[in-house]
Amino acid sequence: MRNRFTLHRLFFASCWALFVGLSVFPHRGAAQACGCPTVSERDTVWVTDNAGAGVGSQVWTCDHHYVLQEEVFVNAGDTLRIEPGTVVLGAEGQGRSESLVEIPFAFGSINTVGYSTMPGALIVARGAFLDAQGTADCPIQFSFLGDPLDGSVGLDVRGMWGGLALCGAAQTNTLNLDLSFANAPTFTGGVGSGEDLLEGVVDVSGQQRHVYGGNADPHGSSGILRHLSIRHGSTNLGWNQSGNGHETDLLQLGACGSGTVVEHIELLASADDGLHIFGGLVEVRRVMSAFHAEDAFESDQGWQGVGQHWFGLQDTALAQASNPPGRSFVYDAEGDDFEESNMDPTAEPFCTPAMSNLTLVTNGADYAACYHSLPGGDWTNSIVHGVSDAGIEIQHYLSCDGFNAIMPSQYGILTLRNWRVCGEGEVIPGRYNGNYGAQEELSGWLADSGNVVLEVLQDGDFALAGGMLIDGLDPRPAAGQTVTPYYTATDDRLEVTSYHGAFHPVLEPWFAGWTTLDGMGLFSGEVVLTEGCTYDFACNYDPLALVDDGSCERESCAGCTFQLACNYDPEALLDDGSCTTEGCSGCTWTGAENYDPEATLDDGTCLMGAVEDVCPADLNEDGEVTSVDLLMLLSVYGEPC
Repeated sequence: MRNRFTLHRLFFASCWALFVGLSVFPHRGAAQACGCPTVSERDTVWVTDNAGAGVGSQVWTCDHHYVLQEEVFVNAGDTLRIEPGTVVLGAEGQGRSESLVEIPFAFGSINTVGYSTMPGALIVARGAFLDAQGTADCPIQFSFLGDPLDGSVGLDVRGMWGGLALCGAAQTNTLNLDLSFANAPTFTGGVGSGEDLLEGVVDVSGQQRHVYGGNADPHGSSGILRHLSIRHGSTNLGWNQSGNGHETDLLQLGACGSGTVVEHIELLASADDGLHIFGGLVEVRRVMSAFHAEDAFESDQGWQGVGQHWFGLQDTALAQASNPPGRSFVYDAEGDDFEESNMDPTAEPFCTPAMSNLTLVTNGADYAACYHSLPGGDWTNSIVHGVSDAGIEIQHYLSCDGFNAIMPSQYGILTLRNWRVCGEGEVIPGRYNGNYGAQEELSGWLADSGNVVLEVLQDGDFALAGGMLIDGLDPRPAAGQTVTPYYTATDDRLEVTSYHGAFHPVLEPWFAGWTTLDGMGLFSGEVVLTEGCTYDFACNYDPLALVDDGSCERESCAGCTFQLACNYDPEALLDDGSCTTEGCSGCTWTGAENYDPEATLDDGTCLMGAVEDVCPADLNEDGEVTSVDLLMLLSVYGEPC
């Protein structure tokens, strides 16, 4: 049967109409289109945390530059609204020790944290709200103080400011946080508290405003984020821990509830991860995350939300030097947070997000996606391009068998269905990197789930020189290779689509026209106005057609679609009202006295036979006489029994 998606087609048709006229680099000409002054004409507003009081409830407008001079918090009970077209810049800094700041913590301990300079960041505390709704005409920009906002900053410029973080009160699977690293702030919420601290952050006021979790408000909202471009950030805001892994990320979502809205986000050039989701139920859609030192996406701590239409783009030459070559994943999915010692992948809630329509592109990394520490969830209809070994790596840590994590267990189920993997050399859909020798079994399971090696992107190759993009790509899937077969997810939180990957095969990508990376020349394709039948209920409906050519017809696929009718047509897509039950009814039970071999529809007239009081008991021949047999007896034999 053909899937018909009326609302889906209307949505993408409207998107095309919106994007088709947005070819202007947004940082040069779009400001005037949305009523904002040019970048050079805007006043500068210097923003501080006001000695722990935060920014209060404010409205930031696009006629200013807002410069975050330090870690700036939106405190509980406050709402910060950022209007479309507004620019927010973070002061540079690395949070390393030259001068010491004494921090009294809420639980009685005192720690010292050293700062060389105070890097800027925007952090939304639990109980606060960030209303940052840009538009395709007027995206909201986050970058560092010194960025001219004209696309001239290279993609290798990272770690210049802190980033953006939201703290929610949903659940995580953390036990407690009690780190033993040198100069690490200590927070202990108690075993099973489900609380944690934002990565790389410390609240110098001692108010613990960077705590998230606790399961007090799983369906609450920490904010609405739409059409945001966040660039060149991720640094250590807090305690001095040498090595990698303790920087902030461009966008951290800590235990955000399902009411939090995150969609149409650009994350570019992070010194750590682009997007990091720590637990919660947040739903995240249409995110482009590209050219980071570590992962484009990371999720852990029992996240149970939704991720759909994610586009990850990673260049191996820009990966963190401390990482093994080729091991900077586009997506790192964890059941717990393996970098911290207080985690347990068997703790509830289990990590079981609903994931669909990912496009993960690299230029030679070993793997694009890594699943470890018992992640679960349904991951479907996605594309991997440019890997050198396998599309998906499944690992185990903490003596847990990663292969068992994809099978039914008490820890949830990981299902990987209908992925398309393309790369160099001998590429396979997935590889198990554990100690239990399950490679062959895993490969078979992946194949049974519709995961195949297939070159599917229209143009997935890209090139950089000197930190600048010199060759773009077309990340849309080839229409003939990805529309079918397509797994229709059962989770009603997912948008209904009919293709693999993050983008429609024909329409302009959703990042076109408003992102910095697109302004630098990312998208190399063109929109072709494909003609065909656009009526969903026609026999010759074309899901990729944008312009109706008048060819729609309803005759070639019409017939009887009622399966119990005498003239049922299994090939028919449209019912023509011809179904009939006359001429094919009779007794269909082979043991009956009046069995009719020509009958296809039983009419309840079957007779038991010549022997009195011998009515069959186990009619379905399952070895037991149950109510199922009784119902069959009544329907087949009628009154004689």
